[in-house]
Amino acid sequence: MDPIERFFQAGLKLNHLRLLTLFDSLGQIRLVAEKLNVTQPAISKQLAELEAGLGVSVMTRVGNRLQLTAVGETLTKRAREVFHQLEQARYEVDALTSGLSGKISVGAVATVLPVFAPELILELKRRAPHVNVALQEATSDRLFPLLASGSLDFVLSRTEPVGFGKTEFASHIIMEDPIVVVCGRDHPLANRRHVTPADLAGSPWILPPREAPTCLALQSWLGESGLAFPDGCVQSISLQTNEAMLMSYPFLALMPLAVARKRAGRAALAILALPGASFLETVQLFYSSESVNPVLPAALECVAAVRERLRRPVAE
Repeated sequence: MDPIERFFQAGLKLNHLRLLTLFDSLGQIRLVAEKLNVTQPAISKQLAELEAGLGVSVMTRVGNRLQLTAVGETLTKRAREVFHQLEQARYEVDALTSGLSGKISVGAVATVLPVFAPELILELKRRAPHVNVALQEATSDRLFPLLASGSLDFVLSRTEPVGFGKTEFASHIIMEDPIVVVCGRDHPLANRRHVTPADLAGSPWILPPREAPTCLALQSWLGESGLAFPDGCVQSISLQTNEAMLMSYPFLALMPLAVARKRAGRAALAILALPGASFLETVQLFYSSESVNPVLPAALECVAAVRERLRRPVAE
């Protein structure tokens, strides 16, 4: 049997793989040892075992620093996949053995639901596959009364609740995802490197309801430049419908940055380079700390996991 094959079958341990992933993240043996609460010689011994079993080096010294070799990088990449699969297995086993079931009702505004909901559902299915989920999309003024009455378990919104006590809902910041101005790829402004508010004069808009915070924020911003919404605007909160209209007519519209970047990446839309045209950046989660729904704590853990995932930088 080939020595490497023998080592992979009998000698390779999860601890070896964990050392590589930690070194890749932390960059120093000393920090890895501190993370694992062991001595540096103990770390060096395990690395020596790994290299002896493979017959090749997984690290090399460049100047005063250690870095992964090509073999080390390959093992580290696959090690991350292994730990991801193990984490998935842990979620599934925990869900099956805990027997967590029930229902969670989530309300969100239209500019948040398509960004956060798919990730949240995926995380819930990983951790609690037997839980039923109900999603409701509406404006904040409709969602917060439903939360107060117990019809919703939590709400994702870009604005604070109005007409409720400051301590009635607990809240957490979920992400920063500003609303930006977009247009279709064939719009005259689509390829302009610099756009001014005056360039928007007379262009028809696809708008949310006029009383919606996003619409009010845009109206205020336009007003600072002496502009107003022209005749011929369309009211719609459907991002899919809005995208179709933007691609067939020279409308302007508002869209969450996370969604707009994906559309722009497919060359379907363009994000206008308008200084100051960035609205309602912060998305918050609101829930009742007095809720008796046994599913809520698990759902909030899922929200926290999604929040951390969305905070990771994405290559443009």
